[in-house]
Order: sequence, then structure tokens, then C-alpha cells
Amino acid sequence: MRDFVANVSNCVDPDGHRLRALSWATGTATDPRTRQGMLNSHLFLRHYSAIVAAVLAISVALYVFTVPLIRETTYEIERAAGRNVLDVVFDLTNRIHLNIETQRHLALESRKRELRNVLGLARAHIDVVAADYRAGRITRDSAYTRIYDGLRRFKYGNNDYIWVADYDAVLVSHPDPSFQGTDVSSLVRDASGDPAVPQMIAIARRDGDGFYSYRWNRLGGAQDNEKLSYFEDFPDWGFVVGTGVYLDDVEADVMRHREAAISEMRAVLRDLRIAKTGYVYIFDANLDMLVHPNPNIEQTHFGELLNPLSSRSIGDDLIAAADDHEGLYYQWDSPQDPGNYVYEKISWVRHFEGFDWYIASSIYVDELRRNADTLANRIVAVAITSLIIALLLSYLFVRRLTVPIRQMATTALRIQAGDLTATSGIERDDEIGVLSRSMDGMVKQLRENIDTLDSKVDKRTAQLEQANAKLRDVISAEQSASRALTRSERRQRLVLDSLPDAIAYLDANRRIGYANRPFVTTFSVNAQVDDGCQLDAVMTASTYADYLPYLDRAYAGERVRFEQSYQRSDGTDAITDNHIIPDIQRDQAVGGAFFLSRDITEEKQTAKRLLDTQRMQAVGHLSGGLAHDFNNLLTVILGNLEAAREKYPTIPELDDYLGPAIRASRRGANITSRLLAFSRRQPLAPHPTAIDDLVAETIVLLGRSLPSNVIIKFNALAGPYLANVDAGQLENALVNLAINASDAMPDGGLLTFSVAQRQIAEGVVYDEPVATGDYIEIRVSDNGTSFSEEALQRAFEPFYTTKGSSSGSGLGLSMVYGFVKQSNGYIRIDGNTGTGADVTLLLPAQQHASAPIPSVQEPTVPDTATSWQGRLVLLVEDDTDVRAVVRRDLVALGFSVIEAAEGKEALALLTSIDTLYLLISDVIMPGSCNGLELARRAAKLRPHLPVVLISGYAEHITPQAGDDAFPLLRKPFGRQELCATLAAATQHRTAETSE
Repeated sequence: MRDFVANVSNCVDPDGHRLRALSWATGTATDPRTRQGMLNSHLFLRHYSAIVAAVLAISVALYVFTVPLIRETTYEIERAAGRNVLDVVFDLTNRIHLNIETQRHLALESRKRELRNVLGLARAHIDVVAADYRAGRITRDSAYTRIYDGLRRFKYGNNDYIWVADYDAVLVSHPDPSFQGTDVSSLVRDASGDPAVPQMIAIARRDGDGFYSYRWNRLGGAQDNEKLSYFEDFPDWGFVVGTGVYLDDVEADVMRHREAAISEMRAVLRDLRIAKTGYVYIFDANLDMLVHPNPNIEQTHFGELLNPLSSRSIGDDLIAAADDHEGLYYQWDSPQDPGNYVYEKISWVRHFEGFDWYIASSIYVDELRRNADTLANRIVAVAITSLIIALLLSYLFVRRLTVPIRQMATTALRIQAGDLTATSGIERDDEIGVLSRSMDGMVKQLRENIDTLDSKVDKRTAQLEQANAKLRDVISAEQSASRALTRSERRQRLVLDSLPDAIAYLDANRRIGYANRPFVTTFSVNAQVDDGCQLDAVMTASTYADYLPYLDRAYAGERVRFEQSYQRSDGTDAITDNHIIPDIQRDQAVGGAFFLSRDITEEKQTAKRLLDTQRMQAVGHLSGGLAHDFNNLLTVILGNLEAAREKYPTIPELDDYLGPAIRASRRGANITSRLLAFSRRQPLAPHPTAIDDLVAETIVLLGRSLPSNVIIKFNALAGPYLANVDAGQLENALVNLAINASDAMPDGGLLTFSVAQRQIAEGVVYDEPVATGDYIEIRVSDNGTSFSEEALQRAFEPFYTTKGSSSGSGLGLSMVYGFVKQSNGYIRIDGNTGTGADVTLLLPAQQHASAPIPSVQEPTVPDTATSWQGRLVLLVEDDTDVRAVVRRDLVALGFSVIEAAEGKEALALLTSIDTLYLLISDVIMPGSCNGLELARRAAKLRPHLPVVLISGYAEHITPQAGDDAFPLLRKPFGRQELCATLAAATQHRTAETSE
């Protein structure tokens, strides 16, 4: 390396000067003259002096414009921090206050619910006594005595009790003997001075129950306390029953939460600091220190401490400065100099009205200024250090930049003199290194270009020969592609002939350029179509006339799509979906057209059947919803009508009005039952049934009901024909079909029932396509007037009838349709005017008979006066009117009744009342717990508790194992149906408990 430097150093430039630049650039030069040469460089001095001047100017400007501003800004930031900490503590105090108020509200609401529950127990006690009185076991005076004695002994909570007052404000029951029989109409007064007890009695008689606040002493105490009472009117007994809670019990719970919150705040504020010595403290309006980081000052009175600046009480000055954004300046002592009140401090104070507290933050002013000065001094120190480092780095940067540039200048002079072997020798990874390597590379490239020009010419010649060989390969590949294209066209023709759609191409003169096999079989009058023949020579004249307008539009440049009906060669009608697409050339002229036609006959028929099915489903949903609501209305109407008939039996004229109304209500119930059957929401009880035996029994029944001029015939091979259906509903369906057939034969005729077993394959269509499988076919045929075309389309619609408004409701076939679909079956009507009609039912076949269905014995209605008197029943029903009707019937049967409007409320009563005798619940209720779910939970909680479900609607209820143990009473129902169902349920419970 040193030899290289020496050789370079001995080189001379064209002017005869020795080159010495590289010696100090490579770090080997120690000659002071070399360094002096660098200092004499114009490039170095010019750039380095400019950098030094810029750095000094920037440093002075930064100091002038930033240091004073930083001192002032830092001081303000420290002051703002003291205020911000105070705001945070104030917000924390406000949240504590809100939490305490929320706790007070929740505690009061909890006590109100407790008071309602206590009076609920009192109401149950009164109902039990009332049941004994109504049963005649006790007199009314004995009933009053039992009620007063039972309520007087009842105690709960913090020695709380129940009182009873008659409508004259006389206490007829009270645990304190001194108040027994006392007139308290003017003894107890509320906060406004008004008599409290008369006010409570008036509210109870007007609203039934209510809350009221007044002052009253505790039981056995002498001091009056604020008390909140809940009371309820019992008009049958002529008194008001009440109980209450003392609000100081509620306040005691709230105060415990408040003290706990203040203790947590005290622990937080003791560790909270502003800067180093600042802190937050709290005092009240009496200048008592509530929270302070110094335990010696906390819980002391500081009203005697003076502010040296104002000579007034420091507490008064702090209160006067409350909510002042600037704060209060005063003099105080220092922890390092106690007792010397010469140190200036600043405090910010905020008044919290919720607790009547004053929250303050405090910090020494010198500490605020000290932090600002410290920050400014550190910035100046950092700036000076940065200046020195910048000058040093600038020197090194300019030196590193100018030395290699001078070296490249020397190399350039050698190359200019003709020395193509000269190189700069600079190895760096920056732009100067790139420039140096580029210059060296250009010289080397120039030298190599002269030596390698001939070799490049030879290489280019070889490349041209390779290109010619590739061209020959391309020509060979094009010939192979042409042969492959021919094979592809043959395959394409084979594929197009295999497609079911008719496809053809027409040229500009409407000659056929190509037509696949389906096109020939569909449109051609001949067995063969040759390319180039005219389209009108292929089609029939009528077919071509039908397509001609669309062809004209396509040759005008329009894409055309249309449907066309035509008659196949076998005489059947068909519908095609046709597309004619113009072949538009580059000059926008139409050079031909693509013709596509697809047979959509089956799709059209399927779409029509789907539309009919969707329409029937929509009508079914609407009918089911109307039947559900109408059942509730009929339950209320029928219950009130029967109650009116029982209550006023001595008015014979009234029954002339009630009788037709009751019969009309029951006819309405029959209509809703048919609507539910149509909408597939009626409760079914399917079991394996011998269809041939059931049809035979139905025919025997019809023989006594139909006119004598209607002859009934039964066709059936040897069975058995088993299907899993509801036998009663199937019998109703057959009776409806027989009555419709009889109405279609007013002059008499033949009514035929046929039963057969069928195996259905794919493609069979009834009201919808039939799934493959084994079925039992029931056919009802007549030779009457049959159905019109409109009647066939609308036969299953509810309320559609051809008999007139006085001859039928239009629900017979609708009920049959709904029953069949709910039984997973199919139905079809065939008929032509004048030749009668056939109604065919398909029901899924049952391969093997299951165990026989056990017979149900008719329950015996018990003597309600002896077995049900005073028994407690839980009635769950969301409809208020229905619940009122059922409650009235239950009370008439001797029961005591408690009510619930939804499942969760009923579950709470089930778990808290042990004397329940019976549970009656509606099936469909709002919320997550319906009646069936409530019955299942009741069976787990109390296995021997009888449960009766009431409903007229079976949708959205998924049965489970064991649900058949709950008797179902269908709406609408009267008192006799209710009594019979309750008898069956309670007899079942008696049998279980005896076992």
C-alpha cells in the first residue's frame, strides 16, 4: 500500500507538477504542507465557512426565540397541572356522589319490592280465610278475628309489622296494644301537616294500592322517624292493609357506602402529588380538614390559621377563591423551614355542592419557577453541545467531500493526456464512489469496445441464424394448429348436436350457415337441413310468420329475446324461450344472426305450481293468525255470556238474548278450528290407523246422515291399509268431502269411497310434486255437477264457496287441505262439468302397526264444595281479559287464585309459595319462557303438582318426551269444559300421590 502511494505521489501532471493528493487522503500523509494544501483549497474553505456561519446564526436565533418562551410555557404548564389534578379529583368526587345517590335509589326500590311481597303474603292469608268463610266453615266475625290475629303476629325485617285500618281510619289490627282500636285520623300527619291515614285510605280505595310517606315512631320506641308505607284496599272486607319501612334504615345502608368511598378517596389523595411537594386536600364549610396528606392536620379545625398576606383566616380566603380560575396566592411555611410563613404558595379551590365540600390543590410558586429554569438551562446546555458537535461534523464532512473530488480531477487530467490506463482508485459506497467507479468503468469500456467489436459482429450473425430457425418452428406450429382447429370444429359440432337447445347461425341473407340436430327436429319440415338453404324453406309458413318480426328487429341490430308457443308433432302444446343475437361486423354492419331456442314448457308449469303453493301458504299464515286472536276473543265472549246466564237465572227474557249469542260463539269456535286446520296449526294426535276400517265406520255414520237418494259405495281390497294420522281429524275430513259431494247431487246420485295402496315414483303431481315412496290413496267420487274451472283453481281457499252465503262457510275443503298437508300428505281434485268430481288424498303409509293407543276414561267431576274449596291455584295468562274470565270461573269453582302475566313471574311464585294446589298456564306467552316450558320446569320443581295448559294454537311449540302428561284445554271453552279438565288433572295427581 505504501509503495502504491509512493508511486502515485511521484507522478507528474502534464504541466510537470508532482501529484501529492493521495497521500493525506489515504491517511498516510504527515507532511504539514499536505494539510496546508487542503486549507488552501477554495472548495473546502468556501463550503466550510458557509456551514459555520449558518450553524452559529441558527443557534443564536434558537436561543433568543425559544428559551424565554420555554420558561414561560413550562411555568404555565405546571400551573395547569395543579388545576387539572384538582378537576380530576372533583370529577372523582362527583362520581362518588352519583354512585351514593344511585345506591340510595336502588335501596329504596328494593324496600318497595319487599313491601309488595309482604302484602302479597298478607293477601294469601286473607284469601285462605275467605275460602273458609265462603265454604261456610266459619262466620264472618270469626273470619275478621282470624285475619286480624294472623296479621298482628306477623313480623319481619327490623321489627317491622303489618297494620289494618277500616275506612274510618280506626286501627283494627296493630302489634302495639295501645293503638288497637284507636282513631288515627288526626294522630298521624305527613310532612305537609295533612292527616296521613285518611289520605292513604282514600288512595287505596281509588287506586287499589299505593305508597305514602309520614313520620311515625318505631314499635316500642318514642322518637318519630320518617316512614314509607305501602297499603292495599280489600273492599270485600271493608279495610285497608298496610306495612312500611323506616327510611333511616335505608339511609344507614347508604351512609356505609359513603364512608367506604371517602376512605378510598383519602387513601388515593395521601399518595397524590403535584410536581414534588404539591398535594390535594379537602375541607368542609366549617373549616374542618376532612382529607389531608399530613395525618397531623387531618380531622382538625384550621379556622384560626391566618393568611400573612391578608391577615384574615386562610380558610375564609380559600372559600372566597372557590371556583376562581387564577387561584389564591398566599404565604406559608416550608417543610424544611416550619413556622416561617414567608414562602409563596398558590392554591386552586372548587366547591362540591353535593357534599358541601371544598376541594383544593396547593403548590409552592418557587417550585413552579424552579422547574421552568431547570428546563431552560438544560436546553441551553444541549444547544451548546450540539453546536460544537455540528462544527466538528461539518469539518469532517467537507474534508471527506473535497479530498476525493481533487483526486478525481487529477485522474481526469491523465485521461485527457491519453493515458487510458489511469484510474481514480477510490472505493466508497456513496455517490462519489459511484461517480468514481463510473469514470473508471467508462475508460475500461472504451478500451474493451475497441478490442471486442469483431466478436460482437460474429455474435450478432449467430443470433440471426437462431431467429431463422425459430421462424421455421413457428410455421410448423401454425400448420399443427390448423389441423387441431379442424379436429376442434368436429368436436364442437358433436357437442352442439348433443345440447337440448336448438342452435343455428344465419348469414346476412337469412340462409342457414349451421344448424344443430335439435334445431332440425324442432323447426324443420324435412328430416334434413342443408347449409345455405333459406330459413323460410325450412320452417312452416305459420311458424316463420310468427318469428319474422323478431328476425327483422335482430337484423336491424337489436338483441331480441321472446317466448313463443307452438304445437308439437304429437299434438301437445309447448313454450320456447328464444334469443336472436345480431352478428355485428367491424364496420357496424349486421353480417348475420345467432338463433337460440330452449323448451321451457316444464319450467313454466313448475313455476305455476310453485306460485299456487306459495299463495296457499300465505293465506294459511294469515288464517292461522286470525284464528289465534279470534280464539282469545271467543274465550272472553263465551265466558262472560255463560257467567251472565248463571248469575241472572231468574230473568227468563235475558236467556232469549244469551242463548243465540252462546250458540253463535260456539259456531265461531268451530270456524276458528277449521281455520287452524287449514293453516296447519291445529294440535294433532297422530297414531297408526287402519284406513279401510275408519272409512267403513265413516260410511256407516254417513248412511244415517245423507239423503236417502244418495247411494254410498265402498271399494277396498283386503288390507290392512295403515297410516300414521289423527283418526278424528281424518274422519272430519271425509265427512266434509261427503257433504260437498251430496250438495253437488241435489237429485241424488252415487257417492263412491275407494282405498288402495300405491307406490309413487318420480313425476307424479297432486297439489305439488309427490315425493317417492309408499302411500295410502283415499278417493271420494261423485257423479254430480262437478267443479268449474274457477272453482278448481280456488277450491282450497278459505271462505270460497259456490253454494251461496246461506249454505256454507267455505271452510270444508280448506280444512281438508290443511289436515292433509299437516299430515305430510297430498291432495288433488279432478273433475269436468257434468261428469262429477274425484277428490284424491295421498297419506304416507305405515309399514307396521305400533302398540294400541290406551283408552282415556272420562274424568268424574268432583264435588267442588268439598275438594276444591280454599285450594290455591296459580293462573298464568298474558291476555288480561282472558285471565279475568278464567279467574272468575276458578273462584266460582271454590279455588283461591294468584295470577301471573308471563313465565318468569310465574316461576318466581312457584319457588316461593309452597301451598300451590294447581298450575294453569296459557301455552303461547311473550318472553323466553312459554307455557310448555313453564310446565316442564314445574314438573321438575314439584313432580306431584297438577298442570293444565290452555291454548287454541300449536305453532312454534316443539313437543318433548313427557309433554303428554299435561292436559290441554283448547280455546274457547266454558266453565263445564274447564271443570272437566281440572277434574282429570287433579284425579291424576291423587292417583300418583297414592302410589
